[in-house]
Amino acid sequence: MVITSQSIGVASQSSGFSGVDGILGVGPVDLPQGTVSNTNEVQTVTDTLFSHGTIPEEVLGVYYAPTTSDSDTNGELTFGGVDSSKTTSSITYTGITSTSPASEYWGIDQSVSYGSTQLLNSAGIVDTGTTLVLLATDAYNKYVSATGATLDNSVGLLRISSSQYSSLQNLNFDIGGTTFALTPNGQIWPRSLNTAIGGSANDIYLVVSD
Repeated sequence: MVITSQSIGVASQSSGFSGVDGILGVGPVDLPQGTVSNTNEVQTVTDTLFSHGTIPEEVLGVYYAPTTSDSDTNGELTFGGVDSSKTTSSITYTGITSTSPASEYWGIDQSVSYGSTQLLNSAGIVDTGTTLVLLATDAYNKYVSATGATLDNSVGLLRISSSQYSSLQNLNFDIGGTTFALTPNGQIWPRSLNTAIGGSANDIYLVVSD
């Protein structure tokens, strides 16, 4: 696809972006309002594609595949729809929350539970640019207590033992009446990438953080 008349920003300096060409922002169009001289609204590429009729719907499909090496490029973005070959069930939709500040992003109303333990019932943000699953501090503390995990300061992630992993339960997100479960294996950092974050190859780290 060719995108014409698309505004972009160029950084003269940055940090923490080694090996990355830049950031593609696909958040709500209200977010960058007033950040560019001589214009109030800055359309995202999704907005521009839709306004030009290049894509039939203002929809972005995001697919994350399991990663086993730091050179994997096995994710997929679909502009204008959803790749049905990457889904195992029907797509469900929910409205944007009215709770601030989540309402300023792709914010949703949700309840989160670990097994039968209720962690929180509040708004959250769906963000493709966040590596970890971030919970509010009180919910995070309940999760730590329920799993028995301990914080490994050397990598900044929670660590559990093999026996604790065998007892790990689903982390459930109830959104718009549909429950999406992160299975035990979905809650851990890919073990083949432990050393990439400075961890021990044989340890088990969790992707849930404060």
